[in-house]
Amino acid sequence: MPVAGIRRQPFHGERMATPVRDAEWLARVAKLMQGSAAPYAASRISPDGFSCLLDDQPTQLVPERLLRQLPRSRGEGELCFNPQCRLSGNGGPDELGPEGEVLTTPSLAGGTVAWVEDPATDAWTPFWLGPRLSTIVWELDDSRAAIPDLAVDVRTALCNAQILIPAGYADSRRRAWSATTEWCRTKFREAGYAPIAGLLHPFQVAALRRHYRRQIRKGAIRLGDHQSARRYIAHNEPAARFFHLQLTKAASDLVGESVKPSYVYMASYQHGARLEKHTDREQCAFSITMCIDYSPEPVAATPWPLHLDTKQGTVTVCQALGDGLLYRGRDLPHYRGTLAEGNSSTSIFFHYVAEDFSGSLD
Repeated sequence: MPVAGIRRQPFHGERMATPVRDAEWLARVAKLMQGSAAPYAASRISPDGFSCLLDDQPTQLVPERLLRQLPRSRGEGELCFNPQCRLSGNGGPDELGPEGEVLTTPSLAGGTVAWVEDPATDAWTPFWLGPRLSTIVWELDDSRAAIPDLAVDVRTALCNAQILIPAGYADSRRRAWSATTEWCRTKFREAGYAPIAGLLHPFQVAALRRHYRRQIRKGAIRLGDHQSARRYIAHNEPAARFFHLQLTKAASDLVGESVKPSYVYMASYQHGARLEKHTDREQCAFSITMCIDYSPEPVAATPWPLHLDTKQGTVTVCQALGDGLLYRGRDLPHYRGTLAEGNSSTSIFFHYVAEDFSGSLD
């Protein structure tokens, strides 16, 4: 059955995404950026940690195709402050518990972190706010500001982050997720893999792209491991680990049984890299590989597919930026060819095991 946000997996070169070229859409983005609070940008945030400053969004690192997933109403219509949004000066909300300590929130002068919980997956998504948005959002939370009086660019930014939501948003989101999980569980049960889009907010995809580019440039991530001397790797890196933990319920819903996180691995492949055919170790019973970055910037799917050997034959999976693939890494041999000269490709591997797994999670 067709499901919003999910397409049947492309085979042998079929693309998962289509380019966005219309002048109206590009003009909308340009106007949005002109009205943003960009003067409060990254200079006020520590460069060492992960952050996603809402005032700057959308940046040029938001994949063009993902911009279409954002609200196009510019915040028009009846809106309310999301009751599942929590504000903090630093650290995570109380509801997040110890998981909030995994992600180190950089200091933001005069600002706030808005934590938005997904009503379907229980995942928390953090958005850093500069002084302008910070003041406005605190006033909205305290009912000291009226939503209809907000500037269009502010309403748009807050709608994009689900800080402001339309009536019935939570029920609508749960219905859409239920349809997605029903399709994914069936596909996963029959084939051992299933494509899944939209697990991370487009702005978070952009922030992760910037974060890992910076970490590699600074030498904070080492080059080479036992599988490839041509990839930068990070095991349980804090930003990846945070999203790994947040996606646990989503993974359980998609698999169709309770799972728990084992470890997360970031790999940034450089040109000339190969991924030899292999199966994964026991900590990787259920895996989600997510394409985070690719250079040169792809219009749609990247030109470096993942191959899976299934009972039905070899499947070629083409991913665009932000796309995820759920698969049984211990059961399905998987591999990639040689990455072309001048290309680089970054993925995050979120690994999970059954809830009753008693072995090491590392």
